[in-house]
Amino acid sequence: MITYNFDHVEGSLYEYIYKCVKNDIISGKISAGEKLPSKRNFAKNNGVSTITIQNAYDQLAGEG
Repeated sequence: MITYNFDHVEGSLYEYIYKCVKNDIISGKISAGEKLPSKRNFAKNNGVSTITIQNAYDQLAGEG
């Protein structure tokens, strides 16, 4: 399960999550085509709202 540290987030939380996931994809930590966790599981695991995860996922989807 993907887990991130939110202790030093600058800006909006969804943008931080979006950037973290994007960096993990670029670096190969998350494989191309690998299915991301469900919004609920991701949100619960990281202690954030599902709306925050949805916004991050929408940003990623918008970029392809």
